[in-house]
Amino acid sequence: MNLKDMLINVCFGNVIESRVTERLKAASTTDVEYGWRRLTGNADRDLLPTTQARMIEIAYWLWETNPMAGWLIDITCAFILGEGLPYEAKNDQVKTALDDFWYDPLNRMDLYFPKHVTELLIFGELCLPAFTAEQTGKLRLGYIDPILIDDPITDPENVKAVLGVVVSNKQDNEKRRLKTIQPKDFEYVLSPKGRALRDTFTDGECFYYSINNVTNSPRGRSELLSTADWLDAYEQFLYDYVEKWAHQNAFTWDIEVQNGDEGEIKKHVGSFSKKSGSVFGHNEKVKLSAITPDLKSLEAEKGARLFRNHILGRKGFPEHWYGGGGDVNRATASEMGTPTLKMLTMKQRVVKYILEDIMGCAIERRRTAKTLRVTDEEAGLYSVITPELTQDDITKFSTAVRDVSSALVVAEKQGWVDKDTARKLFALLTAFVGMEIDVDAVKEAVEKQETTAGYEDYLGGDNPPDPPRKEPKSE
Repeated sequence: MNLKDMLINVCFGNVIESRVTERLKAASTTDVEYGWRRLTGNADRDLLPTTQARMIEIAYWLWETNPMAGWLIDITCAFILGEGLPYEAKNDQVKTALDDFWYDPLNRMDLYFPKHVTELLIFGELCLPAFTAEQTGKLRLGYIDPILIDDPITDPENVKAVLGVVVSNKQDNEKRRLKTIQPKDFEYVLSPKGRALRDTFTDGECFYYSINNVTNSPRGRSELLSTADWLDAYEQFLYDYVEKWAHQNAFTWDIEVQNGDEGEIKKHVGSFSKKSGSVFGHNEKVKLSAITPDLKSLEAEKGARLFRNHILGRKGFPEHWYGGGGDVNRATASEMGTPTLKMLTMKQRVVKYILEDIMGCAIERRRTAKTLRVTDEEAGLYSVITPELTQDDITKFSTAVRDVSSALVVAEKQGWVDKDTARKLFALLTAFVGMEIDVDAVKEAVEKQETTAGYEDYLGGDNPPDPPRKEPKSE
């Protein structure tokens, strides 16, 4: 430190330190002024930009090189999209507009949407720039690598409202400010500061989605983040075991010469042939044996299972899904899969929302361009169909339907339940196999059939008699 610095430190050191402390507090306070942002990005619980970038690099590397990490991503995506996500619309024009968007030569959603879901799971966020043709209103999507995302900016007074995304450019290092595509009435829920800040995003539009994060953390987290170290450790454990296995299969020949000196031992070793099928002649004083190392492979198997279950348990997958049988039979395997399917169903709903959100925008852009003329009600009558993740065991339900039906017949004859109650119970049971029964409609049809019984095939002339009237039951 030179004389000038020493004088500044002695005379103004306390003042400078207090000013810096005040500025840091002002920069990180929750009352964000327009033009400022928090040091950590946008919210208190976001990762540092360097940590976020590192997470993205590690997650991609694990997915690409680690078999178990790749399986965790692929099996999740397969359950969500394995049967496809077909869509339907009540209005034919709306259906045609959605088909145009889905099969657009640039969108090619059958090809790219599974990739987008995979990328969402790997990186924890998905940013799709949107481009709209002014004349036709056709919506086309691009893709932005999450490593280029600097910051999703939220309303200073409402972190749930994502105003836009700041994106870097690797070529010229310039920043682009993309406005997020939001519902029509989104502007009304923004604070005055939020509206002013949203007006600064003038470089285009985009869809932005994030997963595995809390509300106060706009940036997403990878599906592999919490298990990244364990996945790497498990992989290293297996590599070490491969090397150990090579030693496990190795062996050495042991020649024991009783009361032999060094020269005699070397003579026997030199005359010994290592070729398979060769003959080794010796007397009772010489003994030949093959020695293999005992490296306790069973302990390694227990260690691998411990690693594997620790990783799979975080994602809710039972061990027999990843090739580990354990002590599992068919009954326990069915029960062990229930938590997994619940978690996968929850992820499937998120993907469904993303797709419906994008489709809703595609419809509105066509309506704005006057190439789709439908009412607000007709435009909203579309949905994405999410197939069931598992097929119900029909055998169990069919047995239950048979047994309950027989019991209801006996209960009705004995007067324990009336016919209407029996119908309701039967309808409730068939609902579990996906068959909805309208009890009132069935009752009306049965009564009508009983009333007209014997008159449907009447051939007695042009004027058949009226069917008998059913007398009302007395109270």
